[in-house]
Amino acid sequence: MNGHSAHPSALSPAFRVLGPLEVDGPDGTQIDVGGGKPATVLALLLLHRNAWVSTDQLIDAVWSGRDVPASAQNNLKTYVWQLRRTLPDDRIESRPGAYRVRVLSGELDADAASALGDEARALLARGSAAEAVTVVQRALDLWRGRPYDGLTEDAASAVDRLTELHRTLREDLADAHLALGRPSEAIAVLRVLTDEEPLRELAWARLMAAYRLVGRRHDALAAYQRARTALVRDLGIEPGAELTALHLEILSEDTRRPVPAPVSSNLPPRVADFVGREPELESLRGATGVVTIDGMPGIGKTAFALEAAALSGHETQQYVDLRAGSVVAPTGGLLILDNVEHAEQVRSLLPNDPAALVLVISRRRLTGLNRSGAITLDFLAPSEAAELTDNAQILSAASGHPGAIRHLIERIRNRQPWTAARMITQLEDQLGRCHALGEVLTRFDGEYHALALQPAQQLYRRISTVVRFDLTQAARLAGVRPDEAEAMVDHLMDLNLVAESAPGRFELLPIVRDHAYRLLQATEGRRPTAELVA
Repeated sequence: MNGHSAHPSALSPAFRVLGPLEVDGPDGTQIDVGGGKPATVLALLLLHRNAWVSTDQLIDAVWSGRDVPASAQNNLKTYVWQLRRTLPDDRIESRPGAYRVRVLSGELDADAASALGDEARALLARGSAAEAVTVVQRALDLWRGRPYDGLTEDAASAVDRLTELHRTLREDLADAHLALGRPSEAIAVLRVLTDEEPLRELAWARLMAAYRLVGRRHDALAAYQRARTALVRDLGIEPGAELTALHLEILSEDTRRPVPAPVSSNLPPRVADFVGREPELESLRGATGVVTIDGMPGIGKTAFALEAAALSGHETQQYVDLRAGSVVAPTGGLLILDNVEHAEQVRSLLPNDPAALVLVISRRRLTGLNRSGAITLDFLAPSEAAELTDNAQILSAASGHPGAIRHLIERIRNRQPWTAARMITQLEDQLGRCHALGEVLTRFDGEYHALALQPAQQLYRRISTVVRFDLTQAARLAGVRPDEAEAMVDHLMDLNLVAESAPGRFELLPIVRDHAYRLLQATEGRRPTAELVA
């Protein structure tokens, strides 16, 4: 069927159970086996492929948890007849009181995934990490959801086995990335895995090792603390010997390592609890030229640039705050130019050195620079934000904005429990949230005043009352023509305040909405009329 090779790496399954049931025909096109009860019959037969399954067991699965009708035996025969008519090659066989489905080697995706996993581990053992990545990824691509979706108790052990296989494959993928010297890719895989399985000590050990490889010692130690917290909280046990030994080894590294030669640097200190941004940091590995870094206030642009500088290896590192009026003679190495408003501010500061890396930080999207790259920092992913706090209300209110998360954490730190609880309750109401985030929201005032024109400021305030809007609504809210409204919306996007969530559909970004709403209350004292926001 489908011309499968006997070698596992070439398998192309005909029966797919790693998610909702699917079947391929001989030509590779999908066969509609129907849903509901016929699909349940086929799924159970595939679970016990090439083995006889009693009609009683099939009936129990089909009518699981429901009263079995008197016609169940006849109904079952009808479902089998439908499947026989649909499946090629007379796959379903029968004998008195039982049925079975004939499945050839490699035709079931669950078997193919297992075979690919064995092949990948053999490749890793031989040192062929690049090939192992390809093979593991092919195995992972077979997953589309919960294995044997629709079956309940009958499939419990198979589901557990396949779920464990899925975890192991991702650990193998991380091992292969580490072997290839790609720790950032390994970190991305392992962070998802440890979020899903916080009691899996081997995954935590791999994550700590990966952080260690890229010099992120504080992240490695933080990972250990998260692992220990989960193990003590959920199992009442301390981390095992391997995880504990790795933790102690990382703790003692500062005393064992020789002090490195001083680096010429005036960079500010790095943020101690910096999290996330692995793909962006990886994109700067070995980079040269001018790279712009933009994003809304408080999103962590400077912290990100300092993290990139620590990983860059440049012996000379300079930091210039354009807002403070600093000047610097162009040199090689790494140069961070912060708080840049427009390209003309930095042209004379760019070093004439092809090996230099210049990170230009701005709240707005800059144009007019001959740059080698551009990075726009977005909100932290939920798993990344959760590394800063486990308080669900703070995470919800901040929406992945690192500055807001840190501000709210500090706001309740060292408070009486009832005071902290009252402050957290404020976050559930928008006006209360605006009050709690006051210092953070004030940082957006500059963007608001940069809009200059009164209609643009009015538009900014009033779109805080709608979830999404189009250009027609924007024009109505601002009291201008649609073409004028489009220019205003584009300007808001350049300031990293508005996103185009779908073609022609726009929305204020989280946190920004609270800032605009606070301004609306302060200037207009009430929400716009329904006619304006309809």
